Amino acid sequence: MPLHETRIAEMQVWGDYPNWDEVARFVYARRMWRLPQMRSRLLAHWLDERHPHRERFQAQRELIEEVLESELRSEELDVVLRQRGASLRCIAREVPSVFGSFF
Repeated sequence: MPLHETRIAEMQVWGDYPNWDEVARFVYARRMWRLPQMRSRLLAHWLDERHPHRERFQAQRELIEEVLESELRSEELDVVLRQRGASLRCIAREVPSVFGSFF
């Protein structure tokens, strides 16, 4: 895909002013999710009572896990999510951070 087309596709997913912290958190969470041991650690971390976004994760858990497991490219995944009334940009915001001594 030519650079110009790639940039247009990115803008359709992440908007004119992407939050690169959210994009990075999504990309790295997706990479770590593919490793079974890391997936277990992430789930344990995100479901830990000390995690400040635990309740938000639990409310969106099924959709977040589906997105992290998907083999689709970001652009394709965004199209699928938009057909369901969501967007990749919104779901990426819901991926919890990883931090603290309890990870």
